[in-house]
Parts: sequence; structure tokens; C-alpha cells
Amino acid sequence: MNETKKEKFKRFIKSYLTWKMLISLAIAWLIFIGWAIVFIIIGLITNNAWFYSIGIGFITWVILPNGTFLIPFSITPFIHKILFNIKGEVK
Repeated sequence: MNETKKEKFKRFIKSYLTWKMLISLAIAWLIFIGWAIVFIIIGLITNNAWFYSIGIGFITWVILPNGTFLIPFSITPFIHKILFNIKGEVK
């Protein structure tokens, strides 16, 4: 069973394209970046520059090409396992 890197990558991506895994990914993304969105909303409502700046700063840091946007992908299998009560390893 000699899989090339391309085949392994395709298998990995295919596992993320199910509706259950997309729900888990959305939850992981909201956990990771949701607080920053709340900070932006609070900052805009209360006209508080500190809240707004922290929220915008974190979202900017995540969007920049430094790899931090991949963090939700790393916690998605664990959320998927808990949410859908899957026994064993998530592949």
C-alpha cells in the first residue's frame, strides 16, 4: 500500500467534506475566532476602541499567512469525535 503524498492529501481533504465534519469545523472556527468577533461587536456598540482593536488585531493575525488559520483544522477531529460520539480514531 504505497500511497503518494498527493493521494494521502486527497484522502485527508475528503474526510473534511462531509456535512458532519463541516459542522465540526464551523464549531471549531467559532471557538477559535468567535471571541474576537464578539469583541468587535462590543467595541462598536459601546464605542470602545480597546475592544475593537483587540478583535480586529486577532482576526488580522489569523488571516495573515502565518499558518494560524490551520489551528481550527487541528481541533476539528476532536470536536467531531465528541459531537457525534464516535468511538476510536478519527481519520
